[in-house]
Amino acid sequence: MRGPAILARTMSVASARGGALWQYHSRSDNHSKVACWTLLFDLLIECDALRHAAEYGRIGFGINHVMVGQINKTLDLVVSIVPPERPVARRRTFRNIADQLRIVLDNDDLDRLDGLPVIVEDHRSDVSEVAIALEAKACMTEHVKSLPRLHAEILATGYLARKASPRCITVSYSLVNAATEFVTPSGNASKTNRHRQPDDTRRVIEMIRNAVPTVSDARDYGYDVVGITVVECRNDGSPVRVIDDPATAPARTDRIHYERMVRSICSEFRGRFAR
Repeated sequence: MRGPAILARTMSVASARGGALWQYHSRSDNHSKVACWTLLFDLLIECDALRHAAEYGRIGFGINHVMVGQINKTLDLVVSIVPPERPVARRRTFRNIADQLRIVLDNDDLDRLDGLPVIVEDHRSDVSEVAIALEAKACMTEHVKSLPRLHAEILATGYLARKASPRCITVSYSLVNAATEFVTPSGNASKTNRHRQPDDTRRVIEMIRNAVPTVSDARDYGYDVVGITVVECRNDGSPVRVIDDPATAPARTDRIHYERMVRSICSEFRGRFAR
């Protein structure tokens, strides 16, 4: 699948933040937007049920989309089932957003993108049914210190998404950094954090695998699908790369491996929403 490689390629290009160039900045959500776009790209390529619904104009999407419920929650990615009469003028398309996010696509990626059906962005006022509600999280440094916050944020999002739209497919997608060093923006300067690898990365992966509930554990707030991409990002200008080594990252047979996540989302979508 293409998503992780496109994500790493795009993150390798530094962008301006706070008067400096950074590949990753904790105060920017660009990495999560790119992660969501690349995941939806893979879903449209790999999932025939989702792609066929898109061909009939029945699929919408939103990045940083407000999901309305008892407590409104901004989701990193929402995929929706839209009514046939929804107007499409003056809406951003999936391809428009790739250009705006400066996603780095090679020629093969562009050919695949050109072959996909056009899908357009949802507006908050649209009367659409949420089919997929996804929250993207990143753990790039201070892994062990970040675990309580990461766990709490993942739990809260799953609960609120389920309450707002009980039939939707809830997805937790996390980006975990396996670099031994990470340059962290610190005011007008920077500092270098050193990580104990692969132990720090494995601690985060084990928390997500064992402490993030699935619907089989807790129907009211568990996730339908959980997935992880592991990258090496030093944030020092060197290329970001995807880590597939099972000594550090989830094995391909692991339910939280990226490709298993994509296939699980597709299976859930086919079971709940395919006509």
